[in-house]
Amino acid sequence: MGDLAMGSLRLVWRLIRLPILTFLVILQPVVGLAFGGLALLGILMSFFFKLSGAAPNFPFLTMLAISVGFGLVVIGYEALIRHFSR
Repeated sequence: MGDLAMGSLRLVWRLIRLPILTFLVILQPVVGLAFGGLALLGILMSFFFKLSGAAPNFPFLTMLAISVGFGLVVIGYEALIRHFSR
């Protein structure tokens, strides 16, 4: 009886996992481009404003942390895809 229950749970997990994985893989280029672009743009603009002195009260560390956070979102999204692909 235990083997039947475990087999049923595996089947249900696969039926749930595959549509979610398909959706995540389809959206991966959009998420990677959007969040990766925001991370790169944020880092470049943070250093530009810091080095140019154009904005004397520019929150450099805050903007840098937000930009790094966008990069971490991309890494987390790819980890989520790896999790659902097992």
